[in-house]
Amino acid sequence: MREDSPAVRIIEIILALALLGSLFVAGWRVYRRASVIQLSDPNTSNTGTETDLTIALRRDLVAMASSVSIELYPVDLAALERQFWENPRGGKQFDDFLARRLKDVTPVRASTDGQGRAVARLSQGNWWLHARMSLADGETLEWRLPLNVSVAQSHVELSRENAYERTKRF
Repeated sequence: MREDSPAVRIIEIILALALLGSLFVAGWRVYRRASVIQLSDPNTSNTGTETDLTIALRRDLVAMASSVSIELYPVDLAALERQFWENPRGGKQFDDFLARRLKDVTPVRASTDGQGRAVARLSQGNWWLHARMSLADGETLEWRLPLNVSVAQSHVELSRENAYERTKRF
């Protein structure tokens, strides 16, 4: 078959269109996944409105707490989980994936007062609360809570019931 024949030319056109189509689909998939996870700077506001979020330890934990660390990250945890499960990574756990995604994100830190309350000024939107508390008896509590910060939700209570993990050292 000659290179300038109509059949060869039609095959070239079909292959060129297939290449363009596959490039478009690949770009669309990258764009869609990038728009699912919006990691933003906590110092900038998505809506221009900021809310004071009050984080309170339940009363029974206040007296027993020896140290509390509270960090808030401007991420949509549900979207991160969806992305992790859509693309399984052999041998990697979600915690490793999350740590890698949050590596360059600066958290908003809050510290508790004597009554077990902390206040953080956050922009409205999706946030992730990560808190750790050491108790006097050697027990450690950890919280991992997805939050949708809005004017309507301005209070979160940390208790034994909503703790992510409880560990005890002997």
